[in-house]
Amino acid sequence: MGDHRKEERESMSHKETVSIVGLGQMGAALARSYINAGHRVTVWNRTHSKAEPFQGQAKVAATPEQACGESDLTIISLLNYEVSDQVLRTPLVAEAAKGRTLVQLTSGTPNDARSGAAWTSDLGINYLDGCILAYPSYIGGEQTPVFYSGPKEIYDRHQATLRVLGGATSHVGEPIGAAATLDCALLESYYGATLSFLHGAAICASEKFPLDAYFASLQAIMPLVSITADMCKKMLSTGDFKGTDCTLDIHAGALEHIARLSRENNIDRRIPELILSYFKRALQLGHGADEMAAVFNAIQDQARG
Repeated sequence: MGDHRKEERESMSHKETVSIVGLGQMGAALARSYINAGHRVTVWNRTHSKAEPFQGQAKVAATPEQACGESDLTIISLLNYEVSDQVLRTPLVAEAAKGRTLVQLTSGTPNDARSGAAWTSDLGINYLDGCILAYPSYIGGEQTPVFYSGPKEIYDRHQATLRVLGGATSHVGEPIGAAATLDCALLESYYGATLSFLHGAAICASEKFPLDAYFASLQAIMPLVSITADMCKKMLSTGDFKGTDCTLDIHAGALEHIARLSRENNIDRRIPELILSYFKRALQLGHGADEMAAVFNAIQDQARG
């Protein structure tokens, strides 16, 4: 029994110390995950009452610079980069974090990540930018995806500690903006799909079609979404949108029906009409006989216009 406890103490002593800056729902979940994994944890939050539940489990820092100076690894989880910059970009924090590693898990854009990296590089602070694609209750799960970008050597050095937050942790690129790019792209797919299936629920409700049956039927279309994604991936890589499955003009016709039904049943029609507008633009660009992946050109064309 004594040997077992000795091994346990030695194992804990080799774990990196971790500070969490920001104790909103996500930050608190990050802190609990590290506490449960046996790391020595320091926490800080601007509103002190949010740190009180961690008394006795973690060290509660009085200032952000104290939090950064306490640990090998400091993880920032704040509302946005504006708040993060207000908290971190001070001479005291810069001095405390020098030679240590900051991991930014605050949501933002690739430009935000590049700005953070530029600030830390001038101060001798190691820096990674990351994103979590999960709700706070899923932190620490084996399937929870967490993406990081920045110097691979820094990621590799802290990989075991970072994996505590999610078993599907991965490094997605050396460019510091890579994680934020992937985060924005994947979240747009998520929010767009959610908005569309809620609009579908409104269509069903307008026709008194049972919502339970509608949501049960959503599973039937998921394989089609996966097949379409694979098709788009291949076509975007080659630039060849020719195919034999379903031409763009047929898809546009289906969208016309959905928009008309929305108008007839007094449902907000902006979602189907917005989607249809991109399909119509692709038709104007001459893609009527191509597959749906050709809408990509219409999206890029709108951006250029």
